[in-house]
Amino acid sequence: MNILVIGSGAVGSIAAGILSKQGFHVDLACKNSELSDQINTDGLIFSIRHRKYLYFIPAYASVEATPGNYDYVLLSTKTFDIEPPTRAVLEKLSPQGLIVSMQDGYCEEKLARIAGSNRIVGAVVSWGATLSSDGIAAMTSPGEMIIGKLDGSDDPRLDNLQYLLSTIGSTRVVKNINEHIYSKLIINSCVTTLGAISGLKVGALITDRNLRNIFIKIIREAILIANALNIEIPDFAGKLNYYRLVKGNNWYYRLKRHAKIRIFGLRYRNIKSSGLQSLERGEKTETSFLNGYLLTKARELGVELPVNERLVSMIQEIENGTRKISPSNLNDPLLRTI
Repeated sequence: MNILVIGSGAVGSIAAGILSKQGFHVDLACKNSELSDQINTDGLIFSIRHRKYLYFIPAYASVEATPGNYDYVLLSTKTFDIEPPTRAVLEKLSPQGLIVSMQDGYCEEKLARIAGSNRIVGAVVSWGATLSSDGIAAMTSPGEMIIGKLDGSDDPRLDNLQYLLSTIGSTRVVKNINEHIYSKLIINSCVTTLGAISGLKVGALITDRNLRNIFIKIIREAILIANALNIEIPDFAGKLNYYRLVKGNNWYYRLKRHAKIRIFGLRYRNIKSSGLQSLERGEKTETSFLNGYLLTKARELGVELPVNERLVSMIQEIENGTRKISPSNLNDPLLRTI
């Protein structure tokens, strides 16, 4: 199999590194010549369970510069950067080649409009990855991958893809990939966005009862949209059932859901929000494909999502420099009173 990984950030570097380590032929498309030159000269360094690896992987300054004829393209750029590389890679695909969307957020609809739904595979990546201050990618937590075609069809090309991705982590094929993407979008709309505006890791977010209440409000708004779109949301990571989480409003149900959030969040307590990491590097967040996606659907349906709307507004203020990242942002009166 001939593989191209687009994006040399945390997820792309881990995927390219492990696949190369397992003996697959992998090319890596970076966003500029400085990164590709560094990887070609010094190799790709990545870390798994605190053990570092070094592999020399052919790196290119752009998708256009790659040799082409790829059976599988793993697209791991930021969500707001997906369009140019997707258009460029179309002529680099083999006749039966597939593009796998490994982003957080809901990108698949846009990718399908560019490349055609038959070329696109949706993916939910549950293993964690981050870039250290010295630019080394590290796998921060294990987890599975879920893949599937957008129309739910059986496709023999998914068998080889499943085998390929299983070398990174347990991978399964599902028919309802859109619902699984939506399920992860909900948790990211909570953790990624609240971490970005507050500067707090997950562990600090889940210890505050008022912050857990904001989590619950985000989830309830997301379920409202799912119901309108006839989406049946599967459990996230096989453990978090959103419907049971928000069910009921007496003291017993409130106690139960707050305990569930704390217990579930312990697994990710040391994780720093990817949105926060982006802001710290002076980059935009992916909020427009998370909470912003929910708002887009809400406007199409004529539904109001006041909590998600306020969060998107606050992120935009941080991105344009009119608001600072601070835990005090979580005390915003609108978030508390809505």
